[in-house]
Amino acid sequence: MTLDAVDGLTSPLLDSREVAAYLKISESTLSRWRADRKGPPFFRVGGITRYRLDAVEDWLAALTANEHA
Repeated sequence: MTLDAVDGLTSPLLDSREVAAYLKISESTLSRWRADRKGPPFFRVGGITRYRLDAVEDWLAALTANEHA
C-alpha cells in the first residue's frame, strides 16, 4: 500500500505494521508507545488498531514544533 490518498480518501487508515514502517521503528516500539500513551493517536475497529495518516503526520509535526520551541 502506498501512503498516497486513494480514490478520494484524504486520510487512509493504516495498520500498526504500516505506521511502524512509515516511522522507521519496530512494531514493538509502536505498541509500547500506545501503552504509554505517547505515540501517534490511534483507534480500534473490531479490535484492530488503526491510525489515520493525517493524524500521524500531525503528531510528527507537533514533535518537530516542540523541538524548535
